[in-house]
Amino acid sequence: MANPSRRGQVAGPVSGQMRGDAETPFTNTSLILPYGLQLQQTINAGTTSVTIPTGVTFVYAIAVGGGGTNGGGAGGVAWGWTIATSSCVVGAGAVGVGSVAGGYTRYGNVIAGGGGTGGSAGLLGGGGGGNNTAGSTNYWGIPGGGTNTGANKGNNGSGAGGGGATTTNGATGGNGGDGISGGAGGNSTGAGSGTNTGGNGGNGLAGGGGSSARTTTGTRIGGNGGNGINILTGAVTTGGTGSTGTNANGAGGGGGGVAGNGESVTGGTGGTGGLGGGGGGQHNGSGIVGNGGAGILYLFY
Repeated sequence: MANPSRRGQVAGPVSGQMRGDAETPFTNTSLILPYGLQLQQTINAGTTSVTIPTGVTFVYAIAVGGGGTNGGGAGGVAWGWTIATSSCVVGAGAVGVGSVAGGYTRYGNVIAGGGGTGGSAGLLGGGGGGNNTAGSTNYWGIPGGGTNTGANKGNNGSGAGGGGATTTNGATGGNGGDGISGGAGGNSTGAGSGTNTGGNGGNGLAGGGGSSARTTTGTRIGGNGGNGINILTGAVTTGGTGSTGTNANGAGGGGGGVAGNGESVTGGTGGTGGLGGGGGGQHNGSGIVGNGGAGILYLFY
C-alpha cells in the first residue's frame, strides 16, 4: 500500500490530498469519505473479526454506534486512519421493552459510542435520549450538546442533546438537538383532555428518535424521527412518523440512519431507527418501545 500520508495524515479527520482543476470527484465524495480510496468492507453488528489483505498496514475506518431505544439518541459517528487489525466491535442497536443505550463500534483506535436512551446521555459522540439529557463529545473532541431545561429544543453538538419533556396537558415536548448525531425528542405526558404532542428527533448523519405523547384522554401525537444522511451517497434518510389518535396512539418514529430510513410506528410499537438512528418512544407505560438502529463499520484501503 502507498504511504497513507499522501491521502491524509494518519489519524487526520479528513483527506488532505490536493485535487487538480480538471479532476472530477466521485459523486459520493463527502467530508468524511477518504478521497481516492474505495470502500472495501462493510461490517455489520455482531461481527468481531476482520480479514485485511497482506501488505495493507493502514485502514481508513468510519465507525457508527448503535442508537438508543424509547426516545433514543442516534449513535456516534467517528472516522479516521488507523493501523490495520484483525478484530473489531460493531455495536448493536438497543433492543428491549425498557430504556437501553446503544452499543459502541470500534476498529483500531477509531471509536464511536452508542446513543442514549430516554432520560440518559449519549456516549462518545452519541446523541442524548429524550427528556432534557445531554449529548456527548465525540472521538475528535468536538463537544456534545449540554443538558436542557424546560420543554425546549435540545442543545446542538457532535452528539446533540435530547429535547425537553413537559407534564403540562395540551403541550408539546421539545425537539431533539441537531449535530453529527441527533438527540431524541422530549415526552409530553400531561394528564387531562388536551392534545399532547411528543418532540421530534434531531437531525444529523444519524437522526434521533421521536418521543411519545401519553396520559391524556384527548389526542396523542407521537414525534417523528429526525433525518439522517447516507454517508456513502449523500442522500437524505428520513425519520419515521409517529402515530396520531387516542388511547394506544402517540408512539414516536425511528430516526433516519447513515444508511436506511427510520421506521414509522406500527401497531402501537415505536419505530426502529435506521443504521445508527435512535428508536421511537412508546405510546404509554405499557407500550412497546422503538429499537435503536444497529451500528455499522466501513473500511477503506
